[in-house]
Amino acid sequence: MDKDLVLQYEVRLQDGLSCGGAYLKFLSADDDFTPATLGENSGYSVMFGPDKCGNTNQVHLILRHQNPVSKKWEEKHLKSAPAPKSDKEAHLYTAILRKDRTFEILIDSVSVKSGTLIDDMVAFFDGKKKEYGFEPPKEIDDPDDFKPVDWIDTPKIQDPDASKPEDWDEDAPKQIPDMDAEKPEDWLDDEPDFVADPDAEAPDDWDEEEDGEWEAPQVANPKCKSVSGCGEWTRPIIDNPDYRGRWVHPMIDHPDYIGVWKPQQIANPEFFSEETHPEAFKTLVAPIGGVAIEIWTMQGAIHFDNIYIGNDIDAAAKWAMESFGLEQAEEEAAAKAAARKAAKEARDKKWEEGGVLAKASVLVSSGLEIAGDNLIATVLTTLLIFGSLMYYMCCSGEEEEDYPEDYQEMEQEEAEPAAEPAAEEEDEATEEETKAILKESSRPAPTPQSKAPADKEKDTTEAAPAATSSKKKNKKKKKKSKQDE
Repeated sequence: MDKDLVLQYEVRLQDGLSCGGAYLKFLSADDDFTPATLGENSGYSVMFGPDKCGNTNQVHLILRHQNPVSKKWEEKHLKSAPAPKSDKEAHLYTAILRKDRTFEILIDSVSVKSGTLIDDMVAFFDGKKKEYGFEPPKEIDDPDDFKPVDWIDTPKIQDPDASKPEDWDEDAPKQIPDMDAEKPEDWLDDEPDFVADPDAEAPDDWDEEEDGEWEAPQVANPKCKSVSGCGEWTRPIIDNPDYRGRWVHPMIDHPDYIGVWKPQQIANPEFFSEETHPEAFKTLVAPIGGVAIEIWTMQGAIHFDNIYIGNDIDAAAKWAMESFGLEQAEEEAAAKAAARKAAKEARDKKWEEGGVLAKASVLVSSGLEIAGDNLIATVLTTLLIFGSLMYYMCCSGEEEEDYPEDYQEMEQEEAEPAAEPAAEEEDEATEEETKAILKESSRPAPTPQSKAPADKEKDTTEAAPAATSSKKKNKKKKKKSKQDE
């Protein structure tokens, strides 16, 4: 082939496909061809499409190739063919046969099979599968060579000197009762293995006229638990020591064995190869002159459309998008619209029926439908909300550190710088007051009139050193805070 070849068409199995063909035959170009002579045996270059019946369930890709020596036409089938689509939807089948002898099969623009024509095809002639593809073998069996009458090809024969021993009993059973076994002394012959449950009672709603006589369920006989067994005792079964089975005549090598006979090989008069006939491999696909639909099916309603034959792979893909692709998009939109309409009618009916749960269900289903129709926006919005929540939870505030009490007081003073001047003024006033108290305490004390005033004076004297100590402590804290800064 000096050009790529694209065969493409659309088929809809409106009633499915249980047994029939939905393939096309691309007829070979013939100047003498007329539609009136079209029949089952009309020559074709390519047969392509789905076929299903019995054990056959595949997408055919069959090429008819002429032997340049014998001028006979042979079919070249795929060694392994892909399965077709047998539902009731429309499907697009495409076969690409490239000039480099590779091929590819696509269903709905998706590749399902590819390979090389030379390696992945096998020859059929007169309905019989051959062992080669395009190039026949160099040698074949001599059709005039026959196996001699005295040819011995049986490697083994029965030993004529062997015979079955007289004591060989072919009828002896494989297993027999154990005659050495004895019935245990505690065996209860008159007790059954199962008895009626004594604790069971008939249900309250049991009606013997309608349900019949009530019978208690069976349980294991409690009397049999403490003994070897109950019921009729039988001897256990053991293997028959005298069993030998059917006697088989021993086999020996045939003294006159020659071997497996094979016909003599001769040169194949129909042999050709790419070296001997290169032109035959340039025309692996014969020129196409027309398209035929072979009506071989057990059911009808098979709809063919948009048949394409050309040499441009890109043009075929573009045609597929403009025909099959557009049709699929319209059908999908129509199906969605019908489903949305049916869902809306169902929601309206449920809403009219009333009820809090029914209306809540309607609102939820409406929200899910909107989210499904706007999937990308829904996903982005969900991610944005989730990210915002995570940021708020993780980064919106700082955890308080467990500082010592002194450091917490220092941080509180830093957080309120405006209060420092007032605190300093208060400290100075406290210091002056303390000095005045100490000055007065250095004077000679008058004779106390009573015990109470003396105690009061003592308390005042003790409070002054305490205030001084508090002042010193505050100063140390401030000094330490400045050093840390």
